[in-house]
Amino acid sequence: MEVGTIVKFRDGLYPNEEGAFYRIVEDNGDRVFIEFICNLRFPPQSVARTKDLEVVKLPGDREERR
Repeated sequence: MEVGTIVKFRDGLYPNEEGAFYRIVEDNGDRVFIEFICNLRFPPQSVARTKDLEVVKLPGDREERR
C-alpha cells in the first residue's frame, strides 16, 4: 500500500466501521497511519494493520476497486 491509497476495513472485521473509508497517510510496513475521509476540519487519524485493510482505490486510479 502506498500513501494516498483509499482503503476500508475488511468486511465483517469491525461492524461499526462498515461504510467508512480512509486514506493512507504513512506506511510503516505491517502498519499504516490512516485518515478518516470526512468533511471535518481536522479528520481523525489512527493506526491500522495492513492485513485488516482492503484497497478501494489506488492513487491515480479513476475508478473504485470492488
